[in-house]
Amino acid sequence: MRMFLKSLMPAVMAGLFMTASPSQAQQVETDTLSISIGPDLPFLVHIVAKEKGWFEEAGFKTVEFKTFTSGNLAGEALLADEIQLWTPGNLPPVSMAHNGMPVVILGTNAVSHGLEKIVVRQDAGVETPEDLTKVKLGLLVSSTSGALLANVAKHYGLDATKIQTVNLAPPEAMAAMANNEIQGIVFWEPFPYRAVHEQGARIVHSGTKSFFANNSGEDVDVSNNRTVWVASQDWVRANPYATAALVKVLTKAQAYVADPANKDEVLKIFSDFQKQPVDMNAALLSDYTFTPNVDKSYVEDMLAIAGYLKATNRIQGDPKDVLSYTFSGPLKAANAAAVEVEGQWAP
Repeated sequence: MRMFLKSLMPAVMAGLFMTASPSQAQQVETDTLSISIGPDLPFLVHIVAKEKGWFEEAGFKTVEFKTFTSGNLAGEALLADEIQLWTPGNLPPVSMAHNGMPVVILGTNAVSHGLEKIVVRQDAGVETPEDLTKVKLGLLVSSTSGALLANVAKHYGLDATKIQTVNLAPPEAMAAMANNEIQGIVFWEPFPYRAVHEQGARIVHSGTKSFFANNSGEDVDVSNNRTVWVASQDWVRANPYATAALVKVLTKAQAYVADPANKDEVLKIFSDFQKQPVDMNAALLSDYTFTPNVDKSYVEDMLAIAGYLKATNRIQGDPKDVLSYTFSGPLKAANAAAVEVEGQWAP
């Protein structure tokens, strides 16, 4: 009998997320959340949710935003329970999951294939893909930017080992490019926008389009970037109602920011909070599709990132099934239409 009950526990726990009513504040196990955010528009969802009071309505009386200088530090903070929600590009959690770290993905925050861009100085002489081998590019090698550059090299038949890269955080890379210590950067917005407007640099490729001289304007999809909602497995197990409430708030805010009727309002909320120009954020908003979906394209993007990590020897063995570290129960409870393929992880 004891073994029988033990075998039922995963199903029972998964069912709990489907039947929970997280709108009832008394059901939430914790009334405090710490959430990692950054300066870019994926965090429109989180900031709007907080400013509209939706976290508080769900029972979270204290919601703290924290910033980190690198994804690695944010990931460490998640596992140490210093934050409960992390929304990185998909490369860091894929790497962590494949290397045995107890993280779980709760859904997509935004699909952003056009977000990252290769930007070079006007005097860098980069007119063709081959010219990338003649300059130094600043990027974070542990981020999706490295995957983008590898995909660009593969698409144009370049030897990726001949492209000189310098591992730099965005602020340091911006300064180094201004001083001509490097000639270009590979980063996500708003850094390419700033490089163009503050340094007169130019974009030569994005995740979806080429601006090289010989195929300028051509659609070239070389990105698998999306931001995802990540939690620690331990926190999800210990806080089933809080997890359900968190996902419900995020999907509510996500739908709100995705509605064109709310564009001006949400851009003002975000820009005021971040002390950024509204015009800049309005220009960049089209780089994002705010959708929670766990679907075929989600699986394809995650497997592509895992393939890149394997090719660069950052994970060992065959890529894991992304659904093995995806928990779709809370998302299905909040928005059943968003779950096209079921996650296989359960508390």
